[in-house]
Amino acid sequence: MATATFLGAANAFLVGGVDLKDQLQSITITYSKEALEVTTLADTARKFGAGLQNNEVTFTVLGSFATTEAVQTFFGDVGTTTDIVYEPLTGAPATSSPKYELVGGYLASLPITVNVGELLAVTVTYQGGELTQDITP
Repeated sequence: MATATFLGAANAFLVGGVDLKDQLQSITITYSKEALEVTTLADTARKFGAGLQNNEVTFTVLGSFATTEAVQTFFGDVGTTTDIVYEPLTGAPATSSPKYELVGGYLASLPITVNVGELLAVTVTYQGGELTQDITP
């Protein structure tokens, strides 16, 4: 079986419409569905089925306090929902180049940690929302 190698990249990375692809250091997209119990009286063991999506997108970007940059963008998002779009590669979406979109992700907090003498990096986590993967060209 052939193995494909992928070097992490960001062709597009938008948070609430703000383009932060040039500042993205890492991203973790967690797609999950809550387990709902579907056990019946006739069963001899617990059984589960898929429930609602319970998604999470965590990313780290290089920070800046400028008006249209990371810190100010996220500061305004705390306590609200926003949309996030991530496309790793150029070209139309396909199975080898998916596009991910989180609609309605909620930002509960904004931790700002500054290490003196180092580049500012901000890590945030958006919870909930509907996650889709587009692989249709």
